[in-house]
Amino acid sequence: MEIHPKAWQRRVAPRLGGVWIPLLSWILLLSLVLGVGIGCRRDRSETTAGSTSGASPRHVLLLTVDTLRSDQLSLLGASGPTTPYLDTLLAGGAVFPRTLAPVPRTTPSLASLLTGAYPHRHGVRTLIDSLDDSVTTLAEIFQRRGFHTVAVVSNHLLTPQRRLFRGFDIYDHADDRRDAVATTDAVFRHLEGSPRDAKLFLWVHYIDPHVPYLPAAEVRQHFVDASYDGPYGEGFGQAPGGIGDLAYPADLPKVEAVFRNTLPDEVNRHIRSLYAADVRATDDQISRLVEGLRTRLRNDWHIIFAADHGESLGEHDFFYDHGDYVYNPSLVVPLAFVAPPGDPSVTPRVIPSWVSLVDVVPTLTDWLDLPSVDGPAPTDGRSLLPSLRGEEMPVSPVFAESGHSFYPAEIRRRQRFDVSGRFRTVIDGEWKLIWTPGHSSPYELYDLSTDPDESNDLYRPDHPRLLSLKTLLRRWYQLGSEQRSKSPPSPEDLEALRSLGYLP
Repeated sequence: MEIHPKAWQRRVAPRLGGVWIPLLSWILLLSLVLGVGIGCRRDRSETTAGSTSGASPRHVLLLTVDTLRSDQLSLLGASGPTTPYLDTLLAGGAVFPRTLAPVPRTTPSLASLLTGAYPHRHGVRTLIDSLDDSVTTLAEIFQRRGFHTVAVVSNHLLTPQRRLFRGFDIYDHADDRRDAVATTDAVFRHLEGSPRDAKLFLWVHYIDPHVPYLPAAEVRQHFVDASYDGPYGEGFGQAPGGIGDLAYPADLPKVEAVFRNTLPDEVNRHIRSLYAADVRATDDQISRLVEGLRTRLRNDWHIIFAADHGESLGEHDFFYDHGDYVYNPSLVVPLAFVAPPGDPSVTPRVIPSWVSLVDVVPTLTDWLDLPSVDGPAPTDGRSLLPSLRGEEMPVSPVFAESGHSFYPAEIRRRQRFDVSGRFRTVIDGEWKLIWTPGHSSPYELYDLSTDPDESNDLYRPDHPRLLSLKTLLRRWYQLGSEQRSKSPPSPEDLEALRSLGYLP
């Protein structure tokens, strides 16, 4: 749908807060420090004024991928060649592998990325909420500064009714059936004939790593065990772009696949390899997108790369889904800022600090010197510009809450299923506290430096780190424990949720 209106751990940590991050080779580390970016360089005569520090940017790409964990980038620890192009692209940028999604569901998390606000401020607490008019969007900031603004987003939830289109001259939305190839095609179609020097802000969102995992044979063969002869050999799910139960096999409904998974380890390993293959298929199209943009509209792109949320692949007995818990596999996503060739404003490196998607808006407007015409928009995030420049920044806490649960009987520990009863978490330094409101033993405490899998709960009432974490989390909770006053879901919304498999 298109309308035109006026989202390191050892073996450096050893894992990234529940997400594997093996030690990178010295060669890769050296490339990060030196910003080698093999294969990404072009003749610098192509570079326009927007590619040097202090000059006005002309081409800005916000690139987001659905359901992408940090550890699924081969740059950040994947065992297979999942992201060869992104590895090269991001080697020339500032990479934050420990970025927390504020909610492990698409609509509220992307709303936070686009506004710099936590859900209690922007008003999107569920998949079908609409963005509050009181907050300013990133696209509106660019639009007010004279940029042509284009969004090409593939996800059945990102309909215009969610109002994430605000500030976009073109908002091209399609459901999950539009794969990465077709999404990239749509981008080039919208940009056909665009002047090479016109100012452009482009947001592209790919859906492909989301269930169902149905990679094409030519990609799949590089990830699956050739000797595997068990179920779901060619894919996991009923149809490309399938949603609800159709995103899972006909013989394994969503409840059985996600919450009651009894598949043998060999089968689950195979399914995870299908997910990795879908990541690689997306990477191939990101290569086609970025190189195509550089060819068509000059090699002067400022690129922001992120994901909306991660995916639990069996951790904490939660399989092939996200949203119900606040453990790190569903929350930790990659974030990176890549400057054009010749622009010294970004020091290429991997930054192990915990940051949040709410930091994107203040960082980007600071980096590109793009304050809102009406003054700076209030945000909950902080600018990471010092980190982009190679400077150290003080530790700052980051927060997240779980999403709406559609299967409450299956959710362990949670007591209440209104907004105030959601799981909440704070990470401050290497310590993570999870709070379950209403539970008789409401806290879980993890030292992520020694327990990145969140498997050893250290909670005790007299723990020396508990009071400060509780204070941070309860203060944040008080800002947003209740849902904003909104109209109840319409019959159309309820029917849509049922058709998507979210409601019985």
